[in-house]
Amino acid sequence: MNETGDKTPEGEKTPEEPETRWWIDTGKTGGRGRRVAAREIPAERVLGESIFAVGAGFDEDRARNQLTGSNMNLIREANPTLGQWAYLAPVDSTSTPEQIEKTKKFLRLPAWALGVLVDSGISIRAIATGDPPGERVVELRLGKESSFDAWLEGDWVREQVFRDRHRALREGSRFLARNLARRDPLG
Repeated sequence: MNETGDKTPEGEKTPEEPETRWWIDTGKTGGRGRRVAAREIPAERVLGESIFAVGAGFDEDRARNQLTGSNMNLIREANPTLGQWAYLAPVDSTSTPEQIEKTKKFLRLPAWALGVLVDSGISIRAIATGDPPGERVVELRLGKESSFDAWLEGDWVREQVFRDRHRALREGSRFLARNLARRDPLG
């Protein structure tokens, strides 16, 4: 008997049971009578917890110091002359000599600044610092995804994303000079 008291032959659907309820997971997959047992997701794999687990133990101050410190280490390693770009290629794959020359031509380094072009083959990072060294550090990444970042006394203070490498090259000198210049509040 069904809920209304009517008798129905075994296996026949009643009007109260729609033929398909696609929004309800019946547990059936791959054909008749085959059921897949529901799997329980362990608590440690719940999305929210796994996202926050990535940042567990993250020390923002240490990470910031390592990033600005690594940029300064690259500048020290290259030992640039004031106002001229030095060049480092830490990997075997490098950009073409034409790309390096074009970068040097378009990115004018202020006469009082130290800078290094770090060539990874797929991108060039133009890293520079003003006077005193390390107080202001800037990085212009030229590649498929080009961007500019600036730090003041180790604090990240600016980011600019460019739509392409050519736009970054055109605007890069202005960003370098503006963010490396010392702004004395009294003068």
